[in-house]
Amino acid sequence: MNHYFSTRELSKLCGVGETTVKRWSNMGLIKHHKTVGRHRKFKLEDVLDFISKNHIQIPNEQIEQLKLEKQSSDNLDLGAEIILVKGDTDALAQRLYTSLCAKNKQEVEVLLIRAFEQKLSFATIFDKMIAPAMHKVGNLWENQKICSAEEHVISNIMVEAIMRLKTRYESLQSDISLGVDDDYGMDGEPTLYRHRKRHDQTHRIKTPINDLEQDKASKPKVVVCSCPEIEHHEIALQGVALVCASHGFEVLYVGRAVPFKDLLKFIEVSEPGLVCMLFTSAKIDEMLYKRYEQFRKKMARAKIKLIIGGQFLGEKKSFPIKSDFRAFNCVSLEQYLKQNFQVSSSIL
Repeated sequence: MNHYFSTRELSKLCGVGETTVKRWSNMGLIKHHKTVGRHRKFKLEDVLDFISKNHIQIPNEQIEQLKLEKQSSDNLDLGAEIILVKGDTDALAQRLYTSLCAKNKQEVEVLLIRAFEQKLSFATIFDKMIAPAMHKVGNLWENQKICSAEEHVISNIMVEAIMRLKTRYESLQSDISLGVDDDYGMDGEPTLYRHRKRHDQTHRIKTPINDLEQDKASKPKVVVCSCPEIEHHEIALQGVALVCASHGFEVLYVGRAVPFKDLLKFIEVSEPGLVCMLFTSAKIDEMLYKRYEQFRKKMARAKIKLIIGGQFLGEKKSFPIKSDFRAFNCVSLEQYLKQNFQVSSSIL
């Protein structure tokens, strides 16, 4: 099986910008192949040959690690590539569901990452791909087609894939925050022939210097993402966290089944401007409902916006779950954020 590097992966490996890698390939210095979506791909053996011939200094352990990573192969078949290029979310959701049922962890991860690389927003990925696929998995469990243990395995595969997606997103954001010299060094020599160490010294994080007011103005809103003490489903909450992060929020991810008293203590310390809470199941008793109402009223007094979302299964009219806004999906959350906060999109 052939293993390929993307332009971004090769640029990070060699310590240069993506434009430099493209110029190398245009000059014929390194072979490349084009996907259906017209993206350049570089074979592992061609990359290693290129590094050796041009004396690019890369730590051996990094090369070995990249070889290991590539052994899992992040290449999809032609059919999946065509679906991705078309942006057919219904077909992508079906493909994701099929991969989940087959316990194909690698393909699940690649589908999400490739969808992100095709410029699908996190809201679209979660609403149009992940939610429909997991809903079908839930139907299998309800109809006793799969057991609880198998449903948990599938859910964990999805959680791990989302974490890989989050890591990929954070890696891209890190690249954006670094200054990269794509073409020439101070000595006028092309970066192809410069050592990696010299290039790494040009990286600087772009932050205001001695400007406290500008720093305060640019500081992102803090959002706490959590599930109430009865809620153990958090896949949708991970989507909420990524949507918020992609619009410039600093996300503090608390996770599932958090007692309200503990969540209040954390909020007092972290001082968020927004709290997002997920209810898949809304079957709550009188005592739990009182604790939630106390929590909600404290958020109102502190002028902290409270957004709730989820399926609200089993919600009773006698125990209505109130909030500043109820988001029924990630797209509606995204619209609320844009309407009520000064947000910035950090998706490339």
